[in-house]
Amino acid sequence: MDFSRRLFLKTASFGLLALGMPPSFLVRAAEGEKGKWGKVLVVVFQRGGMDGLNAVIPFKDRSYYSLRPSIAIPEPASGEERAIDLDGFYGLHPALAPLKSLFNKGRLAVIHATGSPDNTRSHFDAQDYMELGTPGIKGTPDGWLTRLLTEKRSEENPFRAVALTQRLPRILA
Repeated sequence: MDFSRRLFLKTASFGLLALGMPPSFLVRAAEGEKGKWGKVLVVVFQRGGMDGLNAVIPFKDRSYYSLRPSIAIPEPASGEERAIDLDGFYGLHPALAPLKSLFNKGRLAVIHATGSPDNTRSHFDAQDYMELGTPGIKGTPDGWLTRLLTEKRSEENPFRAVALTQRLPRILA
């Protein structure tokens, strides 16, 4: 097959178009019947980690600023790039501003400073324990979210979970 400039542009155009279109199963789920949704649990597992203290800032804790002089997010006040006050003690990173309205409506909760009770020094083991829900126990065949979804079956809404990753994460294995 002769790969011409025209074929390249045509192929690249379709590729770019596809990137801008959500997968059809998400479109169908979003267009499904309204009012059938119950409670929704969103689990964000950031591989590689996230600095939780700079995502949800304890801006009233002076230790936060004394221990992080060069990376601390400034206290809420007027101006950009400052913490967004949640409750007078904690604030959101400015990049998380869209979440503030969900918090105000009681539709978002922050569970701060959580982790596994297992004191492993292995990042990989700790990650597995968090996804499997079995700290200190290796070889669990399925993730905690899979076990929850199996226990709480729903005939009304077959669309139960989605993982926006290249492969199925252990939490849904």
